[in-house]
Order: sequence, then structure tokens, then C-alpha cells
Amino acid sequence: MKSACSILIIGFFFIKVVLFSGCNDNSSQQESLTAPDKQQLERSNFAQFVNKLESLPLAQRMTAVQNFLNDYPNSPVVEENGLACFYWFGNASEVLINGDIQSGWSNPEAMNIVSCGKEKFYYKIYQLPDDARVDYQFIIDGGKITDPRNPFTTQSGYGLNSQCAMPLFKTKKIRQYRPGINHGSIDSVFFESRLTSMKPRMLKIYKPAGYSLPRLSRKDESGDSLSALPAVYVNDGFKAIEFCSYLNILDNLIADKKIKPLLVVFIDFVEDYQNIFLNRTNDYSIAVCDELVSFIDANYSTSKNPRDRLLTGISAGGHAALVTALKRSDVFLNAAGQSSAITAGLIDAVNNAAANPEAGKSLKLYFDIGRFDLAAGDYKNYPFLYANQLLSEELNKAGITHKFKIVNDGHQWANWRERIDEILIYFFGI
Repeated sequence: MKSACSILIIGFFFIKVVLFSGCNDNSSQQESLTAPDKQQLERSNFAQFVNKLESLPLAQRMTAVQNFLNDYPNSPVVEENGLACFYWFGNASEVLINGDIQSGWSNPEAMNIVSCGKEKFYYKIYQLPDDARVDYQFIIDGGKITDPRNPFTTQSGYGLNSQCAMPLFKTKKIRQYRPGINHGSIDSVFFESRLTSMKPRMLKIYKPAGYSLPRLSRKDESGDSLSALPAVYVNDGFKAIEFCSYLNILDNLIADKKIKPLLVVFIDFVEDYQNIFLNRTNDYSIAVCDELVSFIDANYSTSKNPRDRLLTGISAGGHAALVTALKRSDVFLNAAGQSSAITAGLIDAVNNAAANPEAGKSLKLYFDIGRFDLAAGDYKNYPFLYANQLLSEELNKAGITHKFKIVNDGHQWANWRERIDEILIYFFGI
């Protein structure tokens, strides 16, 4: 370990695939995915209601709306024919809806209006895949709010959003805390790199149940060895703990014998990702590969084999993870990104890795993307979906092993958390 790098333990506690054409008319492309067709509207009880409401005399509309609210007190109304029907009722001059299906929060849409006197009934109907899960907000006369008639909210990292989940979406029970199993413990660690571009930050290090210092050859209750543990490094790690139930997932997967016992390093996010995760990825890779990994290997019972290390992250953090593995396969042979930002530098890293066939064959990557992800990204302003599809094509050409998944959601922690178990099983499944 280089002496200029200071790391100090300060405490611990327990603890239908759509390929976009690449043009920039992203909003019209996404609207074509969510606009209901004539047959769906003809079968829709909600559409029949608003048509009837519009046909009533103004004096009768308030009673009709009150009857509707008694029958459908919660928004959105999700129908079996694949429609999600959003509504808001009250006194406002303008109501917009914005969220994942509005071109990745970039194109707020005005809701349709039926006047009921002093108050108005606002509504918007979309078609969504049966397993879709998306976030949204209302904008009432310029003010952003969650849907007051929707009891389901999710944390976004920027506050609460309302959730719309279609019938086939089921949140995974693997995220739930289980009191009847052994639980891992957490060390709190301070990390300071010798690179001035890297700001000091806290780490949290998950140790599987049964792990204890000093380092000895140990086994958990099932007899599995707790020495030479595979190590996972998580960018945006503190948010991953908070929003993804990451610790519960680790405890449950290990207890269920679905993955090997793991040591997991959660890296706090402190600097502007545009400068580090995207534009100064080399600095980040050096700090992680040459400093942080060296410290972890020196102080914990971890495997020194690059095949037993995984670097993972979301969005820009996913970009940093993928680039690092492609450039530093001597340290990481596994990387995962969710809703990863794609840059020309990442595409170049794939091409450079292709020039080293042995390294390319050894690498194992995972990345997923939401069908309703961000509408514009860092690579030629392409939508995140299309840019990630291009990345998969480049990896196929390079002969690099990878799993690429398109899912019916957007750019949110509430989406990414649903696939944490899949990622861990893909790399370290038993």
C-alpha cells in the first residue's frame, strides 16, 4: 500500500425489445410506446367514464366525479387491458404529469381537462407493459407534488416520487429483513486517496455472518469457508444501502445458499460525477484499483484473484465500473452497471479490450437498462436505451462475455433495487 494513501478504520456496527433508430426525436418515440390504441380505449371503463363526464351538463358533472372517486379512490386506475389511467381533481389552472414515461422526466405532459365548475377533473391515459414499474409526479400550477391519491411512493435520491406498478410487477421478497437468519456486520472506514482529484470519503464494509478479526481460516455454520472471500465494490454505495435494501439482500441470499459469502465495500459518493465517474474515470480507477483494493486485501480475508472481484454501480457509477474493468482486468474481471451512462471513452475501452483477446475472454460484464430510461445521454445525445444497445453490440463484436437486459422501468433506485439479487447471483451464484 502506498504511504500517501491514508485509510483508517474508525468504528464498526452491525447491522418486446425496442431498438431506437438513434435519431434525437426521443419524445415522439417514447410517446408511440405509451399511447393507447383505439381498441384499448373502447374496452376501458375509465375512458368510458371521462367520455360520459364530458357529455353531461356542467351541473351534473360534480356528482358524477364524486361517484367515481367513491368507486376509484386511488390513482392511477390500472386496467387489465394494459392501461394506466392517471387523474387529479381540484381547483388548478394547469396540471402536468412528469416521470419515467414522459421521455425520462424530460417532457412533462399536460393532462386532459373536464371542467366541473370551480374544480376540474384532469386525466391522462397510457398503455404500459404488464410488468412495468414507473415513477411520476404531478406539477400543479408549477408546483411539483406526489399524487395525493396514490399511497405508494418511492425514494428517488431527490425526494419522493409516486409509483405506478402494473399487475405483473411484483417487488421481490428477497429485499425484506428476515429476523430468523444470521446477519452480517458493518465496519465504518475512512478512505483518503493520494490523488487530489479524489475527495476523501467514508466506506461501509459488509462482512458476512461468522466473519471476525483477526484473519484466520474460518467457516460459517454450514461449513463454507470465510477466508479468501470474493469482494464486491459498490459505487454510490451508501445510497445503495439506503434505497436498495442491499444488506437484507446479501444476508438473505447467503442464508439461502444462492450466493457465496461475500465481503462488500460500499463507497460513498461525494464528488461531482461528471468530473470523476464520466470525465476523469482514470483517476477513479487508479484510486480504487491501486489503493482501495490493496487496503481491503491487506486487512480482510479476501481473494486476490481478479475473477473474485466485482465493481458495480448505477448511472454514471455504472459507467465508471464498466470502464474500470475493461481497462484494469488485472484487478477486476467482473463489472456491472445499471442504467449506465455511455460515453465515447467507454466504447473506446471496449475496442481496446478487444485488441487483447485473452483479457476479453476473461471479462464478465452485466448491464441493464430501462425501456423508459433517460431520453438523452452522453454518447452522441442518444437515449440511454439506444446507447446501451449499441454497447451490447460492441461487446458482441469484441467477443466479451456479458449479460444485457432491457426492463420495463426507468432511471430510479426503486427499479435498480429489483435486480441486485440477479447481479450477485450472476457473478457469485452457487
